[in-house]
Amino acid sequence: MSEDGDFREPHLRQGDFLGAFAVLESPEGILLVQNRRHIGGEEVLTWDLPGGQVEPGETLRAALDRELEEELGVCPGGATDFLFLQEGVRSLKKAPPYVWRSFFFRVESWNGDPAPGSEILAVRWARADQMSELLQAPYHGSFLDWLRGGGTYFSSSWVD
Repeated sequence: MSEDGDFREPHLRQGDFLGAFAVLESPEGILLVQNRRHIGGEEVLTWDLPGGQVEPGETLRAALDRELEEELGVCPGGATDFLFLQEGVRSLKKAPPYVWRSFFFRVESWNGDPAPGSEILAVRWARADQMSELLQAPYHGSFLDWLRGGGTYFSSSWVD
């Protein structure tokens, strides 16, 4: 699942979105995953941070662990550090707007080698100075702002 819900039919989203996303860092950079998304009325390929939707009855940590296993085949080892919260409103032309809230965590250690899994087309490591070029989706602004100056809360909107 994506930061913006179901990429194929965003106008069918029922309710708001709650997500948990990981920042995995290594000497090679920060891990990104490639996905298909529905942006601007078209299906596009994007680079994103790994993670996804928190399911009903699931904690943020449980969702993060599940998403990393499904998407990358890795299991976080040890504690995860909370980094920031991104909150936004997405307005779609043919549907009522919805709110998304995504929690981002640093994952310092994991078991396994990250490889494309469920819904993931590719993985790559990228340096911080490459992020502005790679992260172009409307919901990436908060992560880029966090990289530039830190912070714990970011608010944004997305009109599609």
